Amino acid sequence: MRPETEVTFEIMIQNSRFIGILLPFDNHLKENLSKIKETYKKATHYCYSYIYQNEVGIHDDGEPNKTAGLPIYNMLLKYHLQNALLVVVRYFGGIKLGTGGLIRAYQKTAEETILKANLVPIQKGYKVQVEVSYEQLKPLEYLLKEDKIIQKDFQEKVLVTAYISEEKKTELENFTPILSLEDAYF
Repeated sequence: MRPETEVTFEIMIQNSRFIGILLPFDNHLKENLSKIKETYKKATHYCYSYIYQNEVGIHDDGEPNKTAGLPIYNMLLKYHLQNALLVVVRYFGGIKLGTGGLIRAYQKTAEETILKANLVPIQKGYKVQVEVSYEQLKPLEYLLKEDKIIQKDFQEKVLVTAYISEEKKTELENFTPILSLEDAYF
């Protein structure tokens, strides 16, 4: 399962404000964290965990070791999430929670955030890149309407990166040459 869209949840625990942000993750950690840090300026901690394909990331961001990132990760595992990034932002409220209190706070925030999300099944397919003329862009977008275009780079031609289903591969190859193709789960 993966989150269909970004979802947030907020809770106050002993004067500290905890904000959970769960989003579909396509391995662009720095970009996602930058946006979150811009939105939640002056927060004390930006703790997170992600699972992407076979890759895992866990970060406590200054909280005591294994009191933030690991409880977040455990919630991703509990709900069988893949291709998901869960960040818990904390604004320190002046009361120390202790190791057990921190673990419970991060775990509760992570779980409540996940419970708010609309989770959808992971689909096996491909991450592809194709190059099309400007005239071919609209027909390509129509062809990929049930798939996920993740980037368009407008140069002399348009370089399009997308996730496509296994069934769409032959149809896309008949439309335009595929520049790169790699297995993906999305």
